[in-house]
Amino acid sequence: MHEIPLKYFHSVAKTGSLSAASEELHVAVSAISRQITQLEERLQLTLFERKARGMTLTPAGEVLYTYSLRNVLEFKNVVSEMRGLSNIQQQSVVIACPEGMAWDFLPNVIATFRVKYPAARFSLKVVESSRASQLVREGSVDAAFTFNLQPEQGVEVSMQVPSPIIAMLSKHHPLAHQKSISVKDLVDYPIATSGAGTTVGYLFDIACHVEGVQIIPALSSESVGSIYTFASESENAIALCGELTVARRAKQDGLVIRPMREPSLAQRSLQVQVMSGRQLPAIVQYFLTHLTESLKKAS
Repeated sequence: MHEIPLKYFHSVAKTGSLSAASEELHVAVSAISRQITQLEERLQLTLFERKARGMTLTPAGEVLYTYSLRNVLEFKNVVSEMRGLSNIQQQSVVIACPEGMAWDFLPNVIATFRVKYPAARFSLKVVESSRASQLVREGSVDAAFTFNLQPEQGVEVSMQVPSPIIAMLSKHHPLAHQKSISVKDLVDYPIATSGAGTTVGYLFDIACHVEGVQIIPALSSESVGSIYTFASESENAIALCGELTVARRAKQDGLVIRPMREPSLAQRSLQVQVMSGRQLPAIVQYFLTHLTESLKKAS
């Protein structure tokens, strides 16, 4: 495929319109439109849906866009190698994840990785799970950690581990002696958990509905640190969160973790996602291997 048609296609796909692509490329709208039309005719496929306020990719266009993104990233890797910048110690890793994973687990994994590769640089983008997957698909990050409940096109799951929602509480709490806790057990105690827009909040609402109980959290927050501190500072509070998110800190602080009995609260999985078909830089591959080992130990 010729460079110019693919370049124009990539810009329109990224910006969402011919006019925005024209501004980005400093090329006339008519020239870009003509190249896109010729590309579609050559492939005998429709790559865009033309709408009044822009252009959106068709399924065939999504496939080609993923290919173009992958090519751009791999070309950058080749250029770096040619310029002698491929020393593993000098490369960087860009990661996207929700706030829960950024609070304790991932910083700890990064710190232990840098014991072996002290010059490795990391950028951690804290976003919602769906946004993390989108950043991987766009090539803006090397890997993402998500709690998505649905598969994503253009994204490959390199590892998946169970991440059930658990109860974290003081060892002096009246429920601490139980081997597991039910949603109905929570009614008489102050609850701290994430908001409805998170997978924790979503699955907790389902569990409450199924069990026929209504629980209004004493603290609802997008900050895992706030939830953790609230529960750790109160002997009768219970935090609902992912086990990987708090397990290491809870053990250090003498808090206990108990599984929840409701099946709906065990349906969540943590995924490590990368772009489909992309040849990852060496430093990213080494980090993902280290991460996989860390996840296996934690699980």
